[in-house]
Amino acid sequence: MRRTILRFACCILLLCGAVAFGEQDMNVKTLFDLFRGQEKAALALFDDSFLAQVPPEKVIAILNLYQQQLGPLVNVTGRDGQYTLVFEKGTAPASITLNGNQKIIGLWFGHWALNEDSKEKIMAEFQKLPGKVAVCVMKNNEQVLLALNENTPLAAGSTFKLYVLKAVYDQVQTGKIAWDTVIPLNGQNQSLPSGILQEWPDKTPVTLKTLTNLMISISDNTAADLLIDYLGRETIEKYVSPLNRPFLKTAEMFKLKFGADPSLPQKYIAAGAARKREILKDLAHMDLAGLRTPPAPVFSDEIEWFFSARELCQTIHDLRNSDEIRINSGLAAKADWSLAGYKGGSEPGVLQYTHLLRKKDSKDLYALSVTVNDARNPIDEAKVTELTVRLINLIKEWKD
Repeated sequence: MRRTILRFACCILLLCGAVAFGEQDMNVKTLFDLFRGQEKAALALFDDSFLAQVPPEKVIAILNLYQQQLGPLVNVTGRDGQYTLVFEKGTAPASITLNGNQKIIGLWFGHWALNEDSKEKIMAEFQKLPGKVAVCVMKNNEQVLLALNENTPLAAGSTFKLYVLKAVYDQVQTGKIAWDTVIPLNGQNQSLPSGILQEWPDKTPVTLKTLTNLMISISDNTAADLLIDYLGRETIEKYVSPLNRPFLKTAEMFKLKFGADPSLPQKYIAAGAARKREILKDLAHMDLAGLRTPPAPVFSDEIEWFFSARELCQTIHDLRNSDEIRINSGLAAKADWSLAGYKGGSEPGVLQYTHLLRKKDSKDLYALSVTVNDARNPIDEAKVTELTVRLINLIKEWKD
């Protein structure tokens, strides 16, 4: 019955569009027109400048994806460019900008939430994913609410930077270093993207706080390497398991995997801890120029940073008072939470999301960590992201 009513409502809205929206927000009318199902008509709503940046076939693919997952569009709520699209099977946030000719020059759709979803459905879909999958949801760092291989260490990509941040906070709290300490950039700690500091001039003075902000919010690799060097590798190793000793800098990982010597990765993997440290010292003289990261996984299950989903939940909870994790809220909409913290990581064969969330009407903290590793096949990033967002939406609806 509910499905029939919604479909009827959708038909009414679409049929009366020209009249109903004549005195209403043109943005709303345009959003409805986008989902009428007529490709040429939908593309005609865009300014040429938009389609020059986003190919028409991609626009149509995105519109079709939302309709396939959520059914017909039945309502649009909101105003001033910020809206919620109400479909038959769920909702999605959206923003739209029109120019003076009422053509689209800006358009964004957020991750959707399903009307009828459950933790059982989501976890069943996680279990069907190829590769190695780990999921953990913890409440107040005590109660495990959802778990799948939560104690299995997997490659976590740049989420390792949470451990660098934790070491920094402990050093600041003991008075050994200060947030306004100036640390000059140096070529020895220059890495490859992600980040921006690799483009800055050598010897540029940067404060400790700037480095931690960049390391977490935009996953700046050069900032991370500079902090590891400043604190000392051995300092950070106190926070991690033997799997992560010696604790790699990002530039070292790039050099090991993608350097000129194809035998080096296997030599490093086979070496003991002492020999590994010697190899890393030798890497200091290797130039990063010319290194290219291929699209396929390269030793992603052997040369990486390895943490269990439960460890990551506990670590981001330990950092609940840090400013850095709040800058980039990841897959969570900041407006929906009183605290939305995040750090994630990825490389070919690795995808990791870790969030810390507090609802507006609650004191409870929820940590959510999702890791997928696949050293042989491309990870379905869209599917993993969808499932993670669905978990976030479930947490928002849970009663404390």
